[in-house]
Amino acid sequence: MMQFIGDNDSVSEMAIVDMFTQLIFDAETALDESGSLLLSLLSSIEPSLLKASRRDFSEYLRALDVSEMIVIVGRLKTQIEQHRLVSQSMAINRLQSIARNRPLS
Repeated sequence: MMQFIGDNDSVSEMAIVDMFTQLIFDAETALDESGSLLLSLLSSIEPSLLKASRRDFSEYLRALDVSEMIVIVGRLKTQIEQHRLVSQSMAINRLQSIARNRPLS
């Protein structure tokens, strides 16, 4: 599974670029949960990709110039970090709810 989290616990821009590269050269590449999340977030940034095929994503990415790619990678990194924080917060809330509902022994 492709991970977007680097060694220093931050989102890895290189992992995002690696996924883009895979899609550019092989639109039918198998995507794991992280890759699917990336495409979902990319379609939220670029509404024309909302109902796009993998080939459409590939063509979109191929057409970007370097400066556009840098901007999109930065925006995706921010969105992935926000998604991660929301997920962590939800998990903490679930654990707290479970702890509150357990009888003390």
